[in-house]
This record gives sequence, structure tokens and C-alpha cells, in this order.
Amino acid sequence: MIDKFEACEVCGFQWDGISPEEIAPRMIMSMNASSELIARHQQASLIRNHPDQWSALEYGCHMRDVLYNIRDKMVLITVEDNPASLMLYGTPRVEMGLYTHDRPQVLALEMRLAGELFARTFAALPKSAYERVFLYRYPRESLRNLKWVAAQALHECEHHEGDIRNLLET
Repeated sequence: MIDKFEACEVCGFQWDGISPEEIAPRMIMSMNASSELIARHQQASLIRNHPDQWSALEYGCHMRDVLYNIRDKMVLITVEDNPASLMLYGTPRVEMGLYTHDRPQVLALEMRLAGELFARTFAALPKSAYERVFLYRYPRESLRNLKWVAAQALHECEHHEGDIRNLLET
């Protein structure tokens, strides 16, 4: 299953250290904070500073899409045995320019809505489903339970909230 004390090498997030009760409120806080940062900036200030570094707008779009993707994964894990994984393909989305026409004010609203929808969905799932297992493919293919998958969504949002903050407040 999951490695005990598994932690993100960059931000220190520990999947095993998150209780299910923390996920929804922390998700909403993180998405609201990120959306507020993005909403305060004009389109021009949200472009890439370096070709190898995503922009704040791209991170925000990625966070929104991650929540929709993982929300669907949680439903699949709950209702199907051994469901097929839904890959997000985050980097190809950026490389194909799928986020180039997103506007900061609209994205900020979409981020808040994605956070709220994710939180409501997770809160509505039966607690008995938290241990159901799913083959998760990123960052490496491994069996994960639904609680870990929800914690992964939280990690994505809190981690990239830090990326957005670093890009826009420095």
C-alpha cells in the first residue's frame, strides 16, 4: 500500500499524517487562498517568467483540473472493483496550450468551485470506502487507498499554493 511516513521531498507533506476529517476544510482553505492570489493579478503578471517554470495561471488551472480528476477517481474507487485509472496528463495540457485562454477572474471562481465540489464529494463518501484500493499511476504506479487519493489531491493544492505564492509574492 503506501510507504509509512512517505513525504514530499519539496514541501514535506505527509500523506499518512492526514486524517480524513482534515481533508475537506484544508482543501477549501488552500483553493480559496490560491484563487485569491490569482484574482488579484492581471493576465500579464501571470505569464511564465522562465520557459521551464509553470506560471501562476498554469498552476491554478492544473489545481482545478486535478480536483475534478481526483474527484472522479474517488467515485470510481467507491463504486467499481479495480477501476481503470484516469490519467490527468498535466504537463501535456500545459504544453498543448490548453490554459492559455483562461482568465484570472474566471479561473479564481473555478478554483473555489472545484475546491467546494471536491470537499462536498469527499465528505459524502461512505467512510467504509476509505480503504478501497486503486492502482494510482503518479508519481509512480502503486496501489493506493481512497483516503490516500484524497490526501494526494490536498497535497497537490497545498504544494501548488506555495508555488503560486512564490511566483506572485516575490
